[in-house]
Amino acid sequence: MTFESWLFFMTIWIAASIPLGPNALNCIATAASQGLRTGLWSVFGVFIAANIHMTIAVSGIAAFMNTHPFLFEILRWAGVCYLAWMGVSMLRSRNGGVAVGEPPAYSRIQLIRRAILISMSNPKAIFVWLAIFSQFIDAGAPLAPQLLVLAPSALAVTLAVYGGYCALGGGVRKLFAGARKRWFDRLAGSTYLLFALGLASTDLRRA
Repeated sequence: MTFESWLFFMTIWIAASIPLGPNALNCIATAASQGLRTGLWSVFGVFIAANIHMTIAVSGIAAFMNTHPFLFEILRWAGVCYLAWMGVSMLRSRNGGVAVGEPPAYSRIQLIRRAILISMSNPKAIFVWLAIFSQFIDAGAPLAPQLLVLAPSALAVTLAVYGGYCALGGGVRKLFAGARKRWFDRLAGSTYLLFALGLASTDLRRA
């Protein structure tokens, strides 16, 4: 891979990673409610899920799912239910007076697990990996050397982008401190429900 090709790949991957989605909202919400350092465990969960997505895409499982629509629909509706549950949970939250420095409500394992579940519940992520990688992999060349360049580059961007969302959440934590946090919970919960509605109403196989 030439430097120009790698630079173009990085540009495309950054553009695909930045738009706000369930992963980003989870990182923002976690850092806003529990602090930046704790929120970074959500980034680690996204990182693990990204590796799973990449493995699925490279191994061709995504193409298999695309030829078996019922499997895709099961995954899609599981994602709808999970995002809707997250939204309702935040809307019903009465924890409106969280103070800065309060002990975290979730353990590190719980935060990592939640981030993985949110990421894996979005089937479009699998096809984003598949589509982007397919454009930059030369089928006539050995696969391993190409992945040694593309995979670390994409994962580094993923860490940087979602780490940035956690930093944003840290700022939100200060802005919505005290009783104002209930307004953030309502906003985040409503956004989760919008993502669930969007996932339910969109045929991602044709997106």
